[in-house]
Amino acid sequence: MAKKSKRNKRRLVIIAGPSCSGKSWLIKQIRSGTPSKFVGLVQKKCKIKGTVLSNRLRLSALRKDWRKYGDRKIKKRLRRGAYLHFDITGRQQKLKRTILRKLMNSADQVIVLNIVMSFEQWIEVNALRMEQEPECSVSAFVKGMLKLNEKNPLAARRCYTYAFDRWQQYLEFSPLFKCITMESRQPTFIDQIESDRLGLVKLTRVQLAWLQIRFGLLLFKVA
Repeated sequence: MAKKSKRNKRRLVIIAGPSCSGKSWLIKQIRSGTPSKFVGLVQKKCKIKGTVLSNRLRLSALRKDWRKYGDRKIKKRLRRGAYLHFDITGRQQKLKRTILRKLMNSADQVIVLNIVMSFEQWIEVNALRMEQEPECSVSAFVKGMLKLNEKNPLAARRCYTYAFDRWQQYLEFSPLFKCITMESRQPTFIDQIESDRLGLVKLTRVQLAWLQIRFGLLLFKVA
């Protein structure tokens, strides 16, 4: 009897979260070959292996391909496996999520490592980064949120909640194989985002409508 050929699945690993949540740190740890115990557990739970780690997808290149060729090159970029660093508070969310959808549809398995962090920690880390590393590229949303938090912390908290809600809604309708949510910089996995602990607030329809009117230009960046 002929031996069955082993087919390598096209696995897409998306490491996603807000700016400064620890995405780059996690990627470097996994790629180092000697990750910490916690990162080793993440890697084992997600079954992240060689072909995936050898192919890092960059959104800048994918955007160029998308504008020039449409979705023809998306599948080729994915090859037999790849991983993607995805900032949910970065620029051009609508375009990036459109491209991400194409990648997801071309993959056999899609794993999302969803990194979460509290609102207070997010503000603190981003403010520190802007102060200590002014040469780093910081998104317009982050800059706007830091200014808003100085004037109106509750409004900033609601805008942060809005960004998370948009991402969660996107994931709910995505073709996922597995979604693991981990709390930033803490060795724990959580099944769902714990809104209270993250300082997120429940937005009523009236509050949401008011946010979209009052802070429309800011929220447009993560819509």
